[in-house]
Amino acid sequence: MANLLRTEWYKLWHSWYFWGIGIFTFFLSSILLLDSKGKTSNLVMASLYNTPLLYFLIIVFIALFIGNDLGGRTLNAYLTAGHKRGYVFWAKVMVSQIGCILILTVPLLIHEIIGRFGMKERFPEISGTFTVAFQILFVVITMCALPVVLAFVFRDMGKTLAVSMVLFFLMIFLMNGQHAESLIRILPMGQLRLIALQKFDRTTVPLSLDFLWMFILYYSAGRSFLHADLK
Repeated sequence: MANLLRTEWYKLWHSWYFWGIGIFTFFLSSILLLDSKGKTSNLVMASLYNTPLLYFLIIVFIALFIGNDLGGRTLNAYLTAGHKRGYVFWAKVMVSQIGCILILTVPLLIHEIIGRFGMKERFPEISGTFTVAFQILFVVITMCALPVVLAFVFRDMGKTLAVSMVLFFLMIFLMNGQHAESLIRILPMGQLRLIALQKFDRTTVPLSLDFLWMFILYYSAGRSFLHADLK
């Protein structure tokens, strides 16, 4: 397992699309700040407010990072070398999640530093800085789970990208539709918006629901990969 994690981490750190998508995410996030000006209390929350719109970049990253390995039979090579399927699955999932977290949260950290030292803003402390940061991290991890699961279920970069994008636009539509007020609480993308608007508590951002989302998604992905006929 340790060797698999080191290998996957090396691949992530030397991946051009990880760095390219990460840099593009920061610049796009900075541009989107102009549209959210005045909707939130400070710069980092304005950046968080726009994070759901950057979800399509995570979809592209996962489709490339996992889809390329499945298409190029890299994971098959791991199995041929004697690694257990469960270890291969979780090594890929953990490193993929790290990549997703970095892509989505590094812009937030940079905007927090700019806001704190350049604009003399402070991170919201309504429920404590640690609590808010934990909520953001947990919701981001849940957001990243969906494309990871689809990548293992379809084992095809094109299908993963297409289906994930359709679901992305569907969620954006639902968040702006007639039933947005109720749906926004159960969709991780909507929960980030609630945190950005400082309308978060155990009712509006139910982390137990996010945990359930992750359990169902990763259980489905694990079962699919463990019983897949990898040719």
